[in-house]
Amino acid sequence: MDEEDGMGRRTRDTVSVACANCGGKDAIQIALMLPDDTEVTFNSCHRCEHRWWESGSGVIDLNVVLEKARKH
Repeated sequence: MDEEDGMGRRTRDTVSVACANCGGKDAIQIALMLPDDTEVTFNSCHRCEHRWWESGSGVIDLNVVLEKARKH
C-alpha cells in the first residue's frame, strides 16, 4: 500500500526478505519512490548488516540512488 510520509515522499509497506549476502531471513525491504518517480527498494540485513538498493533493472549503486534523490 502506498502512503505519503508527510514530506511529500511516497512510501510502501516494509517486507522481510532473504539477504543477498548471507542468506539470512531477517533482511528488510522498503520500497520508495524517488523525486524523479524512479521506484527503488532499500534492503538491509539484520544479521550481517549488508545493505543494497534495487530498481526494476536489478541491484543499483548507492551513488545512483543519491543522484536521483537530489532535488535539481
